[in-house]
Amino acid sequence: MLNPFEIIVAELSELKEAVKNMPQAIAANPAEIIDTKELCIRLAISEPTAIKMRKKKLPHFKLGNSVRYNWITVVQYLEEKNKKL
Repeated sequence: MLNPFEIIVAELSELKEAVKNMPQAIAANPAEIIDTKELCIRLAISEPTAIKMRKKKLPHFKLGNSVRYNWITVVQYLEEKNKKL
């Protein structure tokens, strides 16, 4: 019978490798355009918070009266902003 700790260590090693490769996987994906509702769901924020973030330079663009976001660009922006804190 395998030692449970060896199993856990092996699984953690696999997760570590997956996390290392994550930025490459994100870069390989095409742009994912989302609306404000989806942004709020993914970031677990309210719509007024999304509007405030947009006013503070959160990357977005408008299609007529609709606001859209490139999800990958938003994630990169938030990561960069987080590094500065």
